[in-house]
Parts: sequence; C-alpha cells; structure tokens
Amino acid sequence: MNCDNGSDQLFSIEGCVPAVFVSRPNRFLLVATFSWGGSVEVHVPDPGRLKELLYPGNDLLIIPARPGSVRKTKWSLAGAKDPTGWILVNTAFHRKISSSLFSSRHSPLGIAVTLQAEVGSPSGKSRFDFLLNGDTWVEVKGCTLKIGRKALFPDAPTVRGVKHLTELTEMALRGLRTAVVFLVFVRDVECFSPNRITDPKFAEALGRAVAAGVEVYPVQLSFDGAMVRYSGLLNLVQDP
Repeated sequence: MNCDNGSDQLFSIEGCVPAVFVSRPNRFLLVATFSWGGSVEVHVPDPGRLKELLYPGNDLLIIPARPGSVRKTKWSLAGAKDPTGWILVNTAFHRKISSSLFSSRHSPLGIAVTLQAEVGSPSGKSRFDFLLNGDTWVEVKGCTLKIGRKALFPDAPTVRGVKHLTELTEMALRGLRTAVVFLVFVRDVECFSPNRITDPKFAEALGRAVAAGVEVYPVQLSFDGAMVRYSGLLNLVQDP
C-alpha cells in the first residue's frame, strides 16, 4: 500500500515471515528454512548476485504468493539482513515505491501530477518505467550493494541497464527531459557510484548520460521489515 505523501513513509509490506538462507540453486530460486523447522523454496525477484546478503545462515524475510497465483513457488524473497538491518531485495516492489515517491514531497523530480508506467520511448526502441507529467522519461534501478561507505550499482553486469542509459542519453541530446532514479536500500553510506569494476560499460554509459543532461538521483531508503521510508538524496560520485 502507498503511504501518506506528507511523511517519510512511502510503502508498507505486509505479511513478511522470518526465514534463514540455505542455498541458491539458480538466480531466481533459493532454499530457506523456517525457525520452527522445515525447508521451503523461495522465488528471488532480483537476478543480481546479492552475495553480501544471500549466504548460508543469514536471516531473510519472505512473503507468501498472492492467493490464486499460478507459480511453482509459494513464497517470494522480500528482504535480507546486513549488519545495519533489513535490506529490501524484492524488485517487484520498485514500481509501487517509486510511484509513492514521485507523488510525495520527497520526489527529486517534483511532485507528479500525472504518472504513466511502462511507457515506450519516442523511438520505440525502449520502454521506461515512468513518464512523469507527460514530459519526463524516468528509469528506476534498485541498489543493494555497498563497499565501505559507498553504495554501488550494479552488482552484476547489466546489458539492459546500458541500453536504457544509451537511449536516455540520445533523448537528452534531443532536448527531452530524462532521468535515472536509483532506489538505494543500503544504509550507512555517504555517496553513490557506478560499479566500474563489475560493469565498466555501465559506468561509462552513466558518465555519458550525465554529460548529456540526463538527471541522476540516488534516493536512499530504509526498510524495517514492514515499512519503506525516505531517508534522503546521496551524492553521485563518478570514480575515474
């Protein structure tokens, strides 16, 4: 559910159940155990590596699938623990969190009067997460990796991310307003950077995008196991 636009609360996630990570047979599946015993297969919505969060013995939060849904697994991963607390790792919530953010006083793009989801670019080559107020194309990415006091994206090479940045750059050069919003779920960080070591092509594409006028907003959020709250904007630091 969306929350009060005048507060820091953006989105609540109900029904989370604690579990413990056992293994990850593939990118989209993990095995966990409940505290009362028994193992369960859990869908992983985020295909990233998540090595810092998904390891044997770490605490998880999982949520049941919607009643009536047709899928192999009856649970989905919601969050995982790091030393600072819960980290939201369910990409399926990004659109709803973003919608609440853009409709709130915390929106880095100004409060949305109209907000269309999954809108094709003028060229038809890409679809972006949002068209805000009819004139701003916005792509949203989720960040769950940090090293030291720096939040980093991506944690695995992303061809799709480079493609989106390239088209946003082309649109910006034609005078259109474009933006990338990074939802940063890690705490205790001072800035945000592209992960050049893991994906140099993404880092280079982000640098070209900024130079062309694409707006970049790393928005820090917190998740306490039930509520997602706005924490503030991080500085973008583009390492050489």
